[in-house]
Amino acid sequence: MNFDRLVDRKGSNCHKWDTRPDVKDIPDDLIPMWVADMDFEAPEVVIDAIVERLKHKIFGYTFPGHSYFKSVADWWEKRYGIRLNEEWIVPITGVIPGLATAVESFTSVNDGVIIQPPVYWPFRDVIELNRRAVIENNLLEENGYYTMDLDDLEKKVKFAKALILCNPHNPVGRAWRYEELSGMANVMQRSDLLVISDEIHADFVFSGKFVSSLKIESLHDRLVVLSSPNKTFNIPGIRNGYAIIPNEDIRQKFWRAVHAHSMRPNIFSMVVTEAVYSQGEKWLEELKEYIVENFKIVEREINGFKGIKVRFPEATFLMWIDFRNSGMKNPYVDILKKGVWLQDGKAFGTNGEGFLRMNVATPKKLLLKALRRIQEG
Repeated sequence: MNFDRLVDRKGSNCHKWDTRPDVKDIPDDLIPMWVADMDFEAPEVVIDAIVERLKHKIFGYTFPGHSYFKSVADWWEKRYGIRLNEEWIVPITGVIPGLATAVESFTSVNDGVIIQPPVYWPFRDVIELNRRAVIENNLLEENGYYTMDLDDLEKKVKFAKALILCNPHNPVGRAWRYEELSGMANVMQRSDLLVISDEIHADFVFSGKFVSSLKIESLHDRLVVLSSPNKTFNIPGIRNGYAIIPNEDIRQKFWRAVHAHSMRPNIFSMVVTEAVYSQGEKWLEELKEYIVENFKIVEREINGFKGIKVRFPEATFLMWIDFRNSGMKNPYVDILKKGVWLQDGKAFGTNGEGFLRMNVATPKKLLLKALRRIQEG
């Protein structure tokens, strides 16, 4: 795979390249590095699987067969050392729809749901749009390294019915360790709270190994894990995902809600899932090597430059960059006006102010061009 190849995505109704921020006086040739959407072509196995299915020429109602569930279970066993019971797997249309379904199914209007900012902003949207209350258990930060504040969590759980966990964490790039997840699980168990764990970035762990919430057996009676191959293989437009739910009562209630909303994945998402999970591992490993190189480039070019601080992330293909000592009054706008669109840290919570999130899953030529503009800014 040639990850250096520049693909023109403009004019394809691409959310990343065909939209613009609501800020005046920004260049026409804006480089978007905000949304977590890679600028790399999907692996050939994706194209081959779709083309092969197209040849059938009939696209009627369908269902995931045994091979679908086996592909998911085999991937989790090989990549993470977890052998799933296939009946735990509930196919859905994506992680965010899964979050919304879990919040709707297991909490009531005005119930509290805990998030851990700075965190992926759709968590807040899912809670508030379903008329639940957001409860913030802010992460602790020291020199760019984040940890869970379990003492604060202990205080907040009495006001909540569930916690949405980001594992690995977007945007701070933490791959939570077993001990950290175990500490969180102890609090959840004592308080009888549900844990909804977004594990979509599991395949992008660079420091150590990914530890799923499923590894914490004490969580199994109060756990909904959500994941998808969408981020891993750059296929978010296919709208694809699955829940993994060990507890039968929780799984049946979740399953009923999925079917009530007819939220099942389409025929192409199912064939693609099977294809990438059975044949996509080599492509993924090459991609991860490329992303590591890009991390190093960002670190080399701007870490320490004019007070900017960059920390090599443990996970994800995103970098959480600290501009608080850069002297910029508004780094988001200042850098936009130099032609680079990064994600404003404030979107992830008030404790994200002064930070910007950069998606480095882009060809090196484009990355270097963006870094030059940031230095000028």
